[in-house]
Amino acid sequence: MKTVSFQGAQLSPGQRRRLEQQRQVQAFLSPVLAEQVSQTLAVLDIRKEQGAKAEKVWTLASETRGTPSIAEWMGY
Repeated sequence: MKTVSFQGAQLSPGQRRRLEQQRQVQAFLSPVLAEQVSQTLAVLDIRKEQGAKAEKVWTLASETRGTPSIAEWMGY
């Protein structure tokens, strides 16, 4: 992560409030997200050991070429 120094710069009260809110949210979400990631990785490792195949996340909806007309895009 890049560290930027704003020596001598003054933040407005609104900017200070927003910065503090962002810090609070980040401090709260970081452990929650880390826990979710570790749980997901543990489940995937168990499935991998059992020989389960990976879930297919992406599916092909259509294979068309060209630019659709405005009428097709709007559903007419």
